[in-house]
Amino acid sequence: MANGQGQESVEPTIGLDRVRSALAIQWLVASAIIMLLLVLQSLLGRYGTHVQDAWSWILPNLMPTLGMMLTVLGYTALDPSSLKSVVRRTFFRIAYCLSILYFVLILLTILIQPVVAADSEKAIELMRTSNLWLGPLQGLVVSALGVLFVSKKPVTR
Repeated sequence: MANGQGQESVEPTIGLDRVRSALAIQWLVASAIIMLLLVLQSLLGRYGTHVQDAWSWILPNLMPTLGMMLTVLGYTALDPSSLKSVVRRTFFRIAYCLSILYFVLILLTILIQPVVAADSEKAIELMRTSNLWLGPLQGLVVSALGVLFVSKKPVTR
């Protein structure tokens, strides 16, 4: 795309290593908060005899993505060529914002339970119902993150 002076405009980029680190930190911190909240609720008896159901809901929503991120970070930790790779800043922002939305909806599902679900069975039902919107959103988030964690575009000068 020309910038009006006959030159190609270049969209700003950011180092892929930096992007991966920022997203991994975001996911690790948010997941830790969510899991600590669920541990606390489990210990306080919020889910009654349905504790396993609560964890069966949260683990597939977080662990596959965290596992992919940590695997790629570990694989590229000693790869000096990964420091030369870049990605468009707008795509990083899209992935980051999608992740925030995903975490907000997970937290909303957990935090709204005392208001809409009086007993543990209703709380678990709310978690299952939330999969109707979390599932499709998770697909979008994982697609965006997958591109950032598997792609390699070296800097061109």
